[in-house]
Amino acid sequence: MAGMPNSVFFWEVDGGSISGGQGNDTIILAWDYERRSHTLTVTEETEFGCYGIPVQANIDINAPVADIGDNEEVCVDDLFEFDAETSYITDLAYLWSDSSTASTYSSGTEGYVWVKITGTDHCYDYDSVYLTVNPLPVVNIGNDTALCGSEIWLADAGDFSAYEWSTGDIINPLPVDGFRTTPEELWVEVTDANGCKGSDTLLLEVCDVYLLFTNIPNTITPGDNNGENDTWKIPNIELFPDATLEIYDRWGRLVFRTNNIAENEWDGRSMAGKELPMDAYYYVLDLGIKNVKPLSGYVNLIR
Repeated sequence: MAGMPNSVFFWEVDGGSISGGQGNDTIILAWDYERRSHTLTVTEETEFGCYGIPVQANIDINAPVADIGDNEEVCVDDLFEFDAETSYITDLAYLWSDSSTASTYSSGTEGYVWVKITGTDHCYDYDSVYLTVNPLPVVNIGNDTALCGSEIWLADAGDFSAYEWSTGDIINPLPVDGFRTTPEELWVEVTDANGCKGSDTLLLEVCDVYLLFTNIPNTITPGDNNGENDTWKIPNIELFPDATLEIYDRWGRLVFRTNNIAENEWDGRSMAGKELPMDAYYYVLDLGIKNVKPLSGYVNLIR
């Protein structure tokens, strides 16, 4: 600052601070990071105590603005793309934490991500955020299984925010029955509170109905007063509510029929309630399942 010999200069700085200089007629300024027009004012006082007219200058402080958003979260195996692209009075160069130089950067690794944006005027700015990587939900709906008839199994995927089953259902747990004639793959995809997805699959196998009914009793003894085998109890029949039972005598005449087998067990009487004679009776048990042949055989009536 040129002035009178032996003058003293008084400086006022808006938005910065004096960090050095030579005497008091030359100063070095350090500006803050506020991008705006700053004011610098200097007033001269001569050795005779006279003050000059204050001289003022406006100084525009510029720098690119680095902004890659807030802290972010992704799921394992996913990537998040950070975008640092911005406009400035000069061309810009980008430098990311992995030394890449595009205006965008994708990462799926947990930790801090930073970018430095530099103009050709050598002005620059930094920004950084933390990327959290959330684990995928662990889902287990069980092992492969076989269900029979109306047997109900609740497929439970656990406690999550949302569910999508291969059946189209979105509930949990999912009731599954045994009415199928071919193996069926059952899968579920869940979404947790972080928006991460996980899945599990099992195979619903076809029930072997013939194996299920290998132990059908072949004898009933109504009227012997011992409380055993008074009626024909067919194990597992409650799993097949649509089943129909027909019983024929040796001449092929239908003597008994019911479509409510579990609650209307045969007690050796005809449909009219008449006691039938001791004999071997032929039965046909139709389980009411498509493509499953009716079971047949003989049951002995002993009095």
